[in-house]
Amino acid sequence: MGSVKSDVGIVAVTLLAMLLLPAPAAGQEAELEGIGFVLGSEDAPVTIVEYSDFACSACAEFSRDTWPAVRARYVETGLVRWHVVPFDIGFKNSDEGGRAGQCAAEQGLFWQMHDALFQRQDEWAGERRPAEALRQIAAEIGVDPAQFRECYDDDRAKEPTKRASRAARQDGVRGTPTFFIDGFRIQGALPFEVFAEMIESARRGPRGD
Repeated sequence: MGSVKSDVGIVAVTLLAMLLLPAPAAGQEAELEGIGFVLGSEDAPVTIVEYSDFACSACAEFSRDTWPAVRARYVETGLVRWHVVPFDIGFKNSDEGGRAGQCAAEQGLFWQMHDALFQRQDEWAGERRPAEALRQIAAEIGVDPAQFRECYDDDRAKEPTKRASRAARQDGVRGTPTFFIDGFRIQGALPFEVFAEMIESARRGPRGD
């Protein structure tokens, strides 16, 4: 019982802190056309931009603990359009994870690789040479190994990652994961309850319509 009260208290404090933050006048400002990966309906009433790094432990925590419920309840039901922007914020092997994600995307398997990289982060993120572990993960999600290796060795993610990093700087992102929910910035591996409240608030509009 004490644990439930504690969880409720954490959510309440987090929500209060966010409500006290001023909403940005222009919201999320970077032009993201052609940058990152989008999931969900174009007609969704709420858009969420997520800046993340595949080697970030907090991003992995969010992906494992919160993202599946958000995706099932809001993205797959057409209520939220989710735009993830993977970039290199400077963790060990950040660039390697980004390369793996981009190369899987070339074969239409970005979201499968997204989930696998975070679920199995401990297998590659701390390695001195993570390429073999990343190729193994890629093979297990169904990529063509030769095509993946060619993309990875050529570092075809270099330019997309640079564009994503520029967008992150333009939007003032200094930590990951950072989210913009219809322009309202929040940061961290927050629990599903917090995301649900923020999404519902965005759906209601500024005056609760």
